[in-house]
Amino acid sequence: MQPPSHLRDALREVVLAYGLLNLPRRPCGTTMPAPHAWALLELDARGAMTVGALAKRLRIDRTNVSRLCVKMEKLQEVERAAHPEDGRATMVRLTHQGERAAQGVNASSLRFFERLSQNLGDDTASVVSSLTTLCQALEQTSQEIAP
Repeated sequence: MQPPSHLRDALREVVLAYGLLNLPRRPCGTTMPAPHAWALLELDARGAMTVGALAKRLRIDRTNVSRLCVKMEKLQEVERAAHPEDGRATMVRLTHQGERAAQGVNASSLRFFERLSQNLGDDTASVVSSLTTLCQALEQTSQEIAP
């Protein structure tokens, strides 16, 4: 068995190679931060949801998602409203402008991943399977060590 540092270092290399820390070279095809792009994609794919549900889906702090939603509202990408059944919760949904932004991110992202799939060739399925296994193990580990 390899030491845990090998897994940590390999995962760090994936994050760096993916470009998450490199603003001009975002794999989603835009210089917007990944949480912004992924929030657009989540809202586009899943429809309106609470800020808390979006935070859980993106696995980021609710306060940061709330700030992101304020920014997206100023850009007229989302509308926020009180939850119809729980006035304490805020619902977020894409506007038409937000839907167009999400479609742009989706198209740029698909171009990137189409090329990546071509470069992976026949290994694409096994990489996807390994990433799925990694995500499941990350979730389990996070739950086990959560304070």
